[in-house]
Amino acid sequence: MISPFEQRRLKDAKGLLFVYQFGWLRTAELGKLMWPDSPDNRHAADRLARSWIERQLVIVRDLPGGAGRALVLATAGVRLLAENGIKSGSGKGIGQTNDDGWLPPASWRHDLIAHGVLCELHRRGYHVYPEMELRRRAEGYPKIPDGFAVKDGEGIYLEVENARKSGYEMRKLADALSIVASGQAASIAGFTPNAAMVAFLPSAIDERGYNLSHQTRVRNAIQGVAKNDLSIYWAECKLLGSAGVGQVDIQKELICTDRASRVLKILDAWGWHPHQDDGKYSSYNKHIAHVWEDDHGWCYSVNTFDGQLVEANHSATITEAKQAAASVLARIEQPGRTRSAAT
Repeated sequence: MISPFEQRRLKDAKGLLFVYQFGWLRTAELGKLMWPDSPDNRHAADRLARSWIERQLVIVRDLPGGAGRALVLATAGVRLLAENGIKSGSGKGIGQTNDDGWLPPASWRHDLIAHGVLCELHRRGYHVYPEMELRRRAEGYPKIPDGFAVKDGEGIYLEVENARKSGYEMRKLADALSIVASGQAASIAGFTPNAAMVAFLPSAIDERGYNLSHQTRVRNAIQGVAKNDLSIYWAECKLLGSAGVGQVDIQKELICTDRASRVLKILDAWGWHPHQDDGKYSSYNKHIAHVWEDDHGWCYSVNTFDGQLVEANHSATITEAKQAAASVLARIEQPGRTRSAAT
């Protein structure tokens, strides 16, 4: 029978290793990692954190905007892990400290989304590796994902999309996801990625105040660069409070590039005619595809013949706007097969 002292030692080592691997953790995420199926995991993590703080195993940092407190590994925590045969390092250098106090890394909101998705994958039985840990293992690697998860031969390459990317940056992301999803990606820190996952917030606003559908933009970009149909995991994240992820809905979609290309050829064959409002339009199977340019760039919309809006969004160029409209029409014609990820 394990003594209470030994139980505490093992629990300390397990929890502090999570803190080191992620770089910093709130108790909300720590609880999900330590006790993934317990409804009381947050309270248990709060108790554990109080014990660590009393023993100076961690340093507490306040996140902006009332987003909670981040725990980073202190020197005493490094020693405790070393006593358990685990090499680590202090988290004192994470973020910046000035006269006003501690400032987290600029990517902290982005990181919280990645943490939330990795916690959900951990609950589903995946071994998870956050970006901080991957960077330690693959120093000098040109592109590190926001996280990685492994289970039963599947290696999920996680990217968080929560900022509006330029056309060039979006194509780079689409290229990377397409290479991973097609099984052609090089190994990262000894792990082989063969599945791509994109985490996003369902309702986002860009810097101009426009509604921004990250899922639509990434899907359209993949359809523009992929050579074959690809399966992509979507991790739709719902915020809890001012930051952090409360719920993650993971779905898998088959993105069918061939149908979109065929639809675009039909639209081009029918011709793009001047629209009564602005721009140009073409028709396909009781739907109207409309592309136009406004002060912020090119736009597209797909409507039924009786005027019901199906989808509208922004694109970088008129070519991408036409491709995006064709993709919408292709999904209407034969929607991508979507199912829940394995639990």
